[in-house]
Amino acid sequence: MIATEVQALRAFVVEGRDKLLAANPHNFQGRAWLNEYSALMDETLQRIYHAAWEAARSTHDFSHGPDESGLALLAIGGYGRSDLCPHSDIDIAFVPAEEENILLDAVIKEAFRLIVAVLIDGAKLDVGYAYRPLSDIEHLDPTGKSALLEARVLAGPETLLWRVRGELHRTWDAVAFLLDIARERHEVASRIPLSLYAVEPNLKDGAGALRDIHTIIWVTGAMLKTEAPLRELEWRGLITGADIAQIQIAREWFLKLRVWMHLTAKRKTDVLRVEMQDDCARAFAFTGAGPLASQRLLREYYQHGERVSRVLEKVLRQLLAGPLALDGHFVATNRRLHQAHPNAIANHPELILSPFALAHKYGFSFDPDLDRAIENALPLIGDETRTHPIMRASFRALLQAPDTAGKALTHLRARGVLGRFIPEFERILHLAPGDPSHQLTVGEHSIYAVRILGEIWNERGDREELFNIWNGVDDREVLLLATLLHDVGKIEPQTEHSISGERISRDIAARLGWNHERCERVALLVRWHLLLPRTARLRDLSSPGTIRRVMQSVTDVSTLKMLYLLSLADTRAVGERTYSQLDLEAMRELYEKVLLAMTREETAETLTDGEKREQLAQREREALRREVRRYDVSLDESTLARLCEDLPASYVLNTPLPTIASHLQLLDQLPNEGLLIDFSDDERGLLTELTIVTCDDEQPGLLSKICGVMHALSVEILTAQVHTLRGLGKRNDVGCGAGDVVLDRLQLGVNGRALSEAKRARLASSLRAVLCDGKNVEELLRENGKAESQSVVPDRISARNDLSDEHTVITIVCDNVPGLMYFLTRGLSQIGLDIHTAKITSWSGRAEDAFYVTCRNIREENGGEDQKIKDESIGKALSLLRDKLQKPDS
Repeated sequence: MIATEVQALRAFVVEGRDKLLAANPHNFQGRAWLNEYSALMDETLQRIYHAAWEAARSTHDFSHGPDESGLALLAIGGYGRSDLCPHSDIDIAFVPAEEENILLDAVIKEAFRLIVAVLIDGAKLDVGYAYRPLSDIEHLDPTGKSALLEARVLAGPETLLWRVRGELHRTWDAVAFLLDIARERHEVASRIPLSLYAVEPNLKDGAGALRDIHTIIWVTGAMLKTEAPLRELEWRGLITGADIAQIQIAREWFLKLRVWMHLTAKRKTDVLRVEMQDDCARAFAFTGAGPLASQRLLREYYQHGERVSRVLEKVLRQLLAGPLALDGHFVATNRRLHQAHPNAIANHPELILSPFALAHKYGFSFDPDLDRAIENALPLIGDETRTHPIMRASFRALLQAPDTAGKALTHLRARGVLGRFIPEFERILHLAPGDPSHQLTVGEHSIYAVRILGEIWNERGDREELFNIWNGVDDREVLLLATLLHDVGKIEPQTEHSISGERISRDIAARLGWNHERCERVALLVRWHLLLPRTARLRDLSSPGTIRRVMQSVTDVSTLKMLYLLSLADTRAVGERTYSQLDLEAMRELYEKVLLAMTREETAETLTDGEKREQLAQREREALRREVRRYDVSLDESTLARLCEDLPASYVLNTPLPTIASHLQLLDQLPNEGLLIDFSDDERGLLTELTIVTCDDEQPGLLSKICGVMHALSVEILTAQVHTLRGLGKRNDVGCGAGDVVLDRLQLGVNGRALSEAKRARLASSLRAVLCDGKNVEELLRENGKAESQSVVPDRISARNDLSDEHTVITIVCDNVPGLMYFLTRGLSQIGLDIHTAKITSWSGRAEDAFYVTCRNIREENGGEDQKIKDESIGKALSLLRDKLQKPDS
């Protein structure tokens, strides 16, 4: 569509809408207005649809591609119902017949462009547009699925809409939707602003209003798989023709009132405010003096709302009464589960866990006959039954949610099924602990620990540290099973129970059909479930050896977080008689120290008060000046005092004294050398620490150059601490043009080992070539057969100013691809950011890197002082950074 046609179509929409908006709110018919507005939008979108096909045909070869039968444009939601009020969103969806077809993609992209040009930028309308391939429908949330229930075709084949409905009915858990809707509408009715009898009623979401009418249509369409829900309800005898008439009259009355409100307020509004009610009453021909007319208006509103509420309650009650077909073997009637066939479990004992999973999922109870069938089938559970796929899947379903798993396991235990399914658990259920600190049998304590774990899960919304811990758990099923089995080794009293439990829990996990990695993880958690509480109690938490011992047993961050949660649930389940609050605080401190050691996070960040942090750093500087002589530092007192004073707090608080001593000598040598490079290996020979001291560049990007050299030589950066010594370079004895000195510490490795002498020499030579001799990083990458750039697509990228007094903290989560640090730091430098500290975290192929940055151009505007990214500029900065990472050559 050429520019003049776009302008013409834009004018068509604007003029048509302006004419409708000019309607006299005191003299119009609501349904007629809605139909005319929907027709205007229908014609506009149909013209856009056909224009998009024409534009795509002009640039692509369609001789062997799909025609217009390959793409449907749907009106969904309120627009799909033709209930499009003056200022409501216009929701549409494109449904392709096939995915990843370049021709269809071209049409959709052109259509999106025209929608933006004509409707969003041109007519200033709110348009919600979506791409809905058939394969995505299964994964939509209930809101997305509900919108599609009432979809209608604007352009394209009707058959695609039939396929959409087929996918909805095939994949939708309609029973769960029905239960959720019933709970939601009950909660709505109890909220005063949404009450049916609110003085300022909400026409869209209030009880008895439009949302309840929509709910009747949605739940009926989902449950009964029908396109005519009201008539289907009448045909089945669930409601009467009079009920349908009342709903339809109420719907049109509410819509007419809502259109009037939009036209009068000239904006989207759904609440009938007191100040509008007199005018509305006159518009709706209610007579009377003073407030009498508005009272009559509200009386009619409440009467319509009462009728709608009664019909909704009737529909929900009767649909919930059932029978509800669940999985082919079990049905629910009046929220009670029973067998679809009286001998289902007797003939197929592998089904014995299925009703527990269904009850757990839907909150249904058991019919007495089902209880008896389960009890009679207990002797039928044997080795073959325990490993049946249905049995395994049902048990896994019980371990999905931490907050309900304990209740589900209690249900299994109460009916004798848990012990039959896991015979080892039967033994610990009846085992009184030898440790008098326990108040329950070993098995019941284990179930109780799972329940406590659920309580900790529920606390995460109020406690940020718990939220962060849970957010790092990558396999909750493993954690829940390990918590249930953490004391199973006590069935072998002759062996340390954590050691025997490691073996037994591994066997149980394997019996559940879990893969080797998950079985080993369960076993590891059981083996070390006492490590944190015992270490916190018995070891000096300030000793690095204590931290190393924990890290030798738990080697990745996610497992550490699971172990901490398991330990916390276990200790709470034992009770305060054994573990006091001080014990729990000590365990938390240990966990945090180990986490910091694993991720090399900045220790001082645990201090929220910046002044307290600086005071602590100052004490460390004073101690440094006193004790540094023990390390044979050949500096005079004035030079030592000056250098110590210039060291930033983040560096002083995170660097061991011997390391600082060696760095002080490097700083003293900087005026003569210009670039200082120092290598040292750890005791185990697993990594090499590289220290670089040099003058900062005039422009951001020094760290990026260093990371580029590492990538070129296939050296892995394990951690990085980047420190900028502000103003030190301006001293006469240093003389850096930028005024700042950088002191970077990087822990490096190659294939899990420290760098060889040859590798060190080559690395040092390459660093000097790039940092001193002006060699281009891209040239070095080409020489070593490495790509000069690579697209990095972050899963999550964020920036916060509240985590640091001096810096904006940018966090990037993405795949841990080779050279990642180079690509990230290059992107940051390209948008003008100085990196002061870099924190690298990676596990299981994932990376979560945090960069403490300032914006150099803002710094220069403010007299050389460090400046964060301004709050109002963060969104733009992140957008630029994402573009640089995803399109590095742009």
